Amino acid sequence: MPGVWRGYPVWLADVLRAEGLKVAELVGWRRRGHGVFSDIRGVMVHHTGSDSATAESIALGRPGLPGPLSQLHIARDGIVTVVAAGVAWHAGAGSYPWLPANTGNWHTIGVECANTGTSPWAPHRRNWPDAQYGALLGSCAAICRRLGQPAGRTIGHKEYAGRAQGKWDPGAIDMGILRRDIAARIETPPSGPTAPTDRYAGVLLERGSTGPQVAELQRRLKYAYAAYAGALDINGEFGPDTEAAVREFQRRTTGLGVDGIVGPATAAALRLRLVSSQA
Repeated sequence: MPGVWRGYPVWLADVLRAEGLKVAELVGWRRRGHGVFSDIRGVMVHHTGSDSATAESIALGRPGLPGPLSQLHIARDGIVTVVAAGVAWHAGAGSYPWLPANTGNWHTIGVECANTGTSPWAPHRRNWPDAQYGALLGSCAAICRRLGQPAGRTIGHKEYAGRAQGKWDPGAIDMGILRRDIAARIETPPSGPTAPTDRYAGVLLERGSTGPQVAELQRRLKYAYAAYAGALDINGEFGPDTEAAVREFQRRTTGLGVDGIVGPATAAALRLRLVSSQA
């Protein structure tokens, strides 16, 4: 069903890189969160209240509100850090036409931008550097494109929680202009590496994984990319030797992050043959 993604969006880093963005991955992001999404319907944009707020602070949270507080953090220099793949406490109470009341956390990906917001009445983009605004546009466009949704599925926290919580974030952002800019970006093909096809969207192999798909990964590394695998055993167990071989493949492949984890982009680059767990 277009526009609905249930589970953990482990594809986040890949689609952001495919958009041509500068992407960082906070260690452990794929397993960080307050549970699984009911379904992902769109994106909710926030400002942190401080120009210097870090991705780590978003991951840790604050007293009375444990992290993660969003899935993405965008710094003022335009670096997008993926913080979590699970549900984050970013929305709270509120409502919007395509969201059931008070369920924003379970249906939207939260984007926290390191920005004071200036004030509720500030003109559009005051105190928003070009790099940060451009990264925000690219992130929202990449996610909407991945979900098969239009720019209208990007909303501000103030639109969802303004009445319920008195929220005014993202400050100095006219959401109508932002959505117009996102729509224009969605119409432009991604500028980064080719995004992984849907057939690899659910792939996640890492240290500790076992089974036929790991064996196929080892076979692919050993025989198709022998320079990276050495004497790698094909035993279906993702251990340190397999991780080292994956890291070496990622280092030598343009557009891949080097983390030793086989997600959709690495699987696509390897042309990994998908194997049933029942095989």
